[in-house]
Amino acid sequence: MRRSLSLGLVSGLAAAVIPLAAGPASAAEYSNSCNVIQMVHFVPTVTGMAHVEGNWENQTTMDPVVLLARDTQADGHHVGARLVTWQADGDVHYWPWHHYYGGEGGQDYWQSKATDSQGIKYAAVEGGVFEGDSLLSECFSSKMKNTAW
Repeated sequence: MRRSLSLGLVSGLAAAVIPLAAGPASAAEYSNSCNVIQMVHFVPTVTGMAHVEGNWENQTTMDPVVLLARDTQADGHHVGARLVTWQADGDVHYWPWHHYYGGEGGQDYWQSKATDSQGIKYAAVEGGVFEGDSLLSECFSSKMKNTAW
């Protein structure tokens, strides 16, 4: 089974929502996000955010995929985002985490292409707040169905 995800930093972007370039007529784009919530002084607080945008190229490929991780709390922790996909048989593929270490009010973007020979039927973004390598809290966006299925 072949899976590939190549990532490169996309810099100079200031907005959370990144418009995608027009793709082939059969491609459809989607956009989704989630907020990571933690208790801060006994109050549920959004401490991070993750966002994904992408184009469905076909049943096995998303191109491009743009991930965003934003830190919204000065708490000494860092944030991350990763793509989560569901194959045609229902198996879940958790792609690698991408981390932002710059602190409160900052964010980072990564542009990628995701290919899975077993198919990509649904996709979502997972956001997380980390202490070192330990995941403290996470969120998942809703699943978006691949329009090629």
